[in-house]
Amino acid sequence: MRQVLVLGALALVLAAALALPAAGQCVMCKTALTDSPEGRAINQTFNRAILLMLVAPYALVGTLMATVFRRPLAHVLVRRLPPGRLRDLLRLGLPFRPGR
Repeated sequence: MRQVLVLGALALVLAAALALPAAGQCVMCKTALTDSPEGRAINQTFNRAILLMLVAPYALVGTLMATVFRRPLAHVLVRRLPPGRLRDLLRLGLPFRPGR
């Protein structure tokens, strides 16, 4: 299990390192910004702002889902994990429910 996580993290870092810079602009915005000197000056900032607006909703929804489903996911992990330090840490934050 640990090797899979390490290989997954390594693949993610490698993919991020090899990725080309992303352009968040549509063709019309890019044309409008590259045709004027003022637009060329703010082109990179504008591109970053668009990408930030794209990431923000996913971060909010991910945080909400992690908050809502934290305890049910922890219960599943405690039941499936072998005895060890991680299981003990998860169990500390969970109330005891007999019969489960």
